[in-house]
Amino acid sequence: MQLETHFHLNREHYAECFDQSMSLKPPQKPRWGFIAGAIITGLFFLFLTEVQGLLAWFFFAIAILEYFSFKYRRAWWLTRQMISKNAGNKVTLIFDENGIENKSVYINSQLAWESIKSYQETEAGFMLNLQQGGQQYLSKSCLNKEIQDYLLTHLKDKKATQKN
Repeated sequence: MQLETHFHLNREHYAECFDQSMSLKPPQKPRWGFIAGAIITGLFFLFLTEVQGLLAWFFFAIAILEYFSFKYRRAWWLTRQMISKNAGNKVTLIFDENGIENKSVYINSQLAWESIKSYQETEAGFMLNLQQGGQQYLSKSCLNKEIQDYLLTHLKDKKATQKN
């Protein structure tokens, strides 16, 4: 049996991927140690060395960039995805006995059923946790009932982890 579906890598899809993956993680905090270290290093170069102030301002800028990359992490991540070469392209997912095949203009990959360690089902999709440590998100918006049932059939032996 082979089932096929399509979706586009648009801003809405990327936003759903980000929101659903963040909902499964514990709350995150800024890397205050790194920010403080960059500021202290900048102060060191500014006041305690003969080096030009440019190097100090570089460290201050790194600290500011780190803070804003955390504060605006969703917008930061979405912007990076939207400028990628695969953004806007159509993706075809093929579900068969071997696994899930992902086809697009730039990426063709095969995710074997055996490579999935566990999964988490959310209201909007499925987060597949892979044996090698990565994750793959599948949105229910592009999966009809038949494909969802087929997916759950193949995942029934996998450990369904609970949301933290």
